[in-house]
Amino acid sequence: MKMGVLTRADLDGIVCAVLLKKTEDIEQVRFSEPKFVQDGEADVHPNDILANLPYDSRCAMWFDHHIANSKPKEFKGHFKTAPSAARVVYDYYLPNFPGLTQYADLVKETDRIDSAELTYAEVMDPQRHLLLSMTIDGRYYQEKPYWLRLIDLLSEKDIGTIMNDDEVKSKCDSFLSDNEKYKEIVRKRSRMEKNVLITDLRDYDELPRGNRYFLYAFQSATNLSVKIANDPERPGKVSIGVGYNIFNKTANINIGQLLKKYGGGGHKAVGSTRVPKESVDKVIEELLKYLIER
Repeated sequence: MKMGVLTRADLDGIVCAVLLKKTEDIEQVRFSEPKFVQDGEADVHPNDILANLPYDSRCAMWFDHHIANSKPKEFKGHFKTAPSAARVVYDYYLPNFPGLTQYADLVKETDRIDSAELTYAEVMDPQRHLLLSMTIDGRYYQEKPYWLRLIDLLSEKDIGTIMNDDEVKSKCDSFLSDNEKYKEIVRKRSRMEKNVLITDLRDYDELPRGNRYFLYAFQSATNLSVKIANDPERPGKVSIGVGYNIFNKTANINIGQLLKKYGGGGHKAVGSTRVPKESVDKVIEELLKYLIER
């Protein structure tokens, strides 16, 4: 039976699709955001393989690694705590598809990026897989043809060849230009409350693309960050992202479980949710009670 892949538009989701296309008879790859699946708003087909997204009972198979996602008693696929969803897919299929070892380095890099096991130098000057990952942004669904092309490129080409591809080079150059504007906005719109760095971007309806890890390099004295931004996909909603500082991992709180209380989720060290605009300040106040001095 031909299958479909429904995944997230980030490097992890795209690498999941690379692996699934090598192991299953995949007819098409589609993209969604976790919140749409979580709220039952995503179009899930009976032959879909969900990867790097919350579980939906309509799917045929499910692969994920987010600790806050609810796991059904019985399902086909695999769920475990891992650095990336790609690692979950890779480990599941490798015993029967030893040829997947050609993607071992790709999965290893995806692990590092998705779990933010990065150096300060890498964050300040992203290269190769990390820079490539920053050209993928699920907010811009019109770029789906580029995401699908990356699946093909990562299936067939080495990273050096991919980074020299004309379209990829153009995307990288555009990102690096936007990132300079983004960093300036982050500096202006951030403040510290004890151990928490709060970056409030609600004054911007459209933000330049930027390096999401810059928050941590920008202020390493804090051990937790809260980023607040308007949700372009859902007018009237605001996105709240919370994370451990990847350069100061002294926090002691399960962020994914915390944000689950507000309709979101994630991992122990990072998570996000979307809340109505009128509720944002109250939610932030409540979150800070949990986060300050953790």
